[in-house]
Amino acid sequence: MKGEAMQGYIDECRMCRAKVTVIGGRQTIVIDAVVDPGFNGDLCLPAQMAIQLGLELCGLQRVELADGTKKRELIFAGEVVFDGEQKWVEIFLTDSEDTLLGAGLLAGHVVTIDYVEQTLEIAQKEQQC
Repeated sequence: MKGEAMQGYIDECRMCRAKVTVIGGRQTIVIDAVVDPGFNGDLCLPAQMAIQLGLELCGLQRVELADGTKKRELIFAGEVVFDGEQKWVEIFLTDSEDTLLGAGLLAGHVVTIDYVEQTLEIAQKEQQC
């Protein structure tokens, strides 16, 4: 691994959580997101939060949900600060109250979950030559 690992935690409902900073046109918010490697996108935000942030609509994409339902979803652009790096990401919206941090942001990282100690660690994987 390289650099310092991000520390997250496991909440009382056994959900893995980590902080991500989301930067919109109107506001910047630090969010306690659910780490969801089953979501292959970057970030999924509650719709109300997207309005508050002032995110920019950037397109429409066909998606398949966990239950197999297929539908078209609006995609928004925003910047995030995750693991010390600031970058542009695609953001989906949800009616849920939870923000999902997906595999798009986790790519290139090693995620270590310890349910006994209730800890979560996200570390960048060192590149091989």
